[in-house]
Amino acid sequence: MTERLQRLCALIEPTESFIDVGCDHGYVAQYVADRKLAGRIAACDISAASLKKAERLIGRNAGVEFICADGRVAAQGYETVLIGGMGGRETVAILKGCTPNTAILSPQSQVSSVRDYLLHADYAVTDDVVLRDGRKYYDVIRAKRGGGKAQLAAAHPLQLQFGMFLHIRNDCLLRRLTEWRAALETYPQTRENIRKLQNVKEAISWQLR
Repeated sequence: MTERLQRLCALIEPTESFIDVGCDHGYVAQYVADRKLAGRIAACDISAASLKKAERLIGRNAGVEFICADGRVAAQGYETVLIGGMGGRETVAILKGCTPNTAILSPQSQVSSVRDYLLHADYAVTDDVVLRDGRKYYDVIRAKRGGGKAQLAAAHPLQLQFGMFLHIRNDCLLRRLTEWRAALETYPQTRENIRKLQNVKEAISWQLR
């Protein structure tokens, strides 16, 4: 299991029902089943081939339901929903189709739009970290229903962009920001690139406080 999947699994608490949307090999659903963290467990993937891999790993008699469907439909009715490895727009689209008590997420793009949706939908972000797995950086977020609008009212725009806990030192986040700064400093000095560079520099200052 990769470091990213391990971090996602560590955020799963005992729950009435759990679904892993975009389950791929099925490692997360197996983790939940092995530890009996949920009474009802589902592994979902829109790809039949990926779902077959999960079935082979977990087995048909482990108490896991295998669902080949779009997550926007399959995730309805589950108390805890995990969505990893999808873009931010796709992640938000799935969340709009369900009302979990807890959402555990690792969007691969448009992460700020995921944070923005969660808070406006009144989900409070309880965990929001950056980790490095191999050569890539990943955002890992957990949100729980209730308190999101209050969190939004107190949030700085940089927190929506770079992480709700930007003020708490995260070495992987700082490294990512430093790499972004170095890249932006080589870009043409357009108004947009200057704005992005200023935001990254300010985010770095938050990390170094």
